[in-house]
Amino acid sequence: MNLFHAIKQDMAPEVLKLLVEISRGDFVKYEYNNEIGVLEVDRVLYGPVHYPVVYTDVPGTWNVHDGDPLDAVLYTSGNIVPGAMAYGLVVGVMGMEDNGEFDDKIICVNKKDPRWDHVKDIGDMPKHELKDLQTFMETYKHAQTGPGTVKITGFRGKKEAYKLIAESRKAYEEKFKQQS
Repeated sequence: MNLFHAIKQDMAPEVLKLLVEISRGDFVKYEYNNEIGVLEVDRVLYGPVHYPVVYTDVPGTWNVHDGDPLDAVLYTSGNIVPGAMAYGLVVGVMGMEDNGEFDDKIICVNKKDPRWDHVKDIGDMPKHELKDLQTFMETYKHAQTGPGTVKITGFRGKKEAYKLIAESRKAYEEKFKQQS
């Protein structure tokens, strides 16, 4: 079974079913291969860096700018293993360009984690968490490709995230009409 097509986003855009690719604290970058339905090692990060959040794909979405599913980061107090499905309450979006391509990241909190219940929109997020995410994204490729590869264009609230989710779900439907 290919989870990229099997997991339906029946609670979107407010809550997303997320497919975990990378656990918080990991320095191995995994990507879900949506053609064959497995998690595969993309690369080991260069340098002394690790993911500060759980990094996920959003099944049933398509980012037309980078040719991959929409990405989401998940804030949670526990760690979640790659390959697991988690429920993310959408609270915002981080604008990002990677090598000149738009690659925005949906920001979610774990819907099943009471320690994050107070976060309903981007303004509720602890500022240091967003700063850590921004710093990681801006620097994690430095040792591999040099500085300036990734540019963060800012943080926006959940209404902007909802628009991006709707666009990416429509793009998925158009691209994968026969498979969904």
